[in-house]
Amino acid sequence: MKKILLPLEKTNEKVEVIEEAVKLAKSFDSTITIFHVDDSKVLLNEFQYNPAAFEEILKSREIDTRDMIKPYEDLGLKIQIKETAGDPAVEIIEEAKKGEYDLIIMRTHGMKATKRFMLGSVTDKVVHHVGIPVLVVR
Repeated sequence: MKKILLPLEKTNEKVEVIEEAVKLAKSFDSTITIFHVDDSKVLLNEFQYNPAAFEEILKSREIDTRDMIKPYEDLGLKIQIKETAGDPAVEIIEEAKKGEYDLIIMRTHGMKATKRFMLGSVTDKVVHHVGIPVLVVR
């Protein structure tokens, strides 16, 4: 297992998913590719009726990807960062296909069934539409 895809949000990402990727990368001498998808334009379409709510979401996303991985930089890991814009599930699936990754590590958001039904789950979409193993961390 040489290549791990680690999709992260720029919101308070749970440390557990990052730690799991670090543990596996250290064990297998893998390269971690941190992948962030800017979905602000997608959200804008969903929140057209409430610009204030959209502005609040954008403020909560003002975290640099590098800041999330600073605690792990001294471990000698091979880490790449890729960023793109679009629908997160679609972009993650496309990156997984073209990047020839061995594993995707994602977290579940623990949404209730009703919310998951209404909004969909990025993790669920990736698990069902990608042809490589996905480790889902709760």
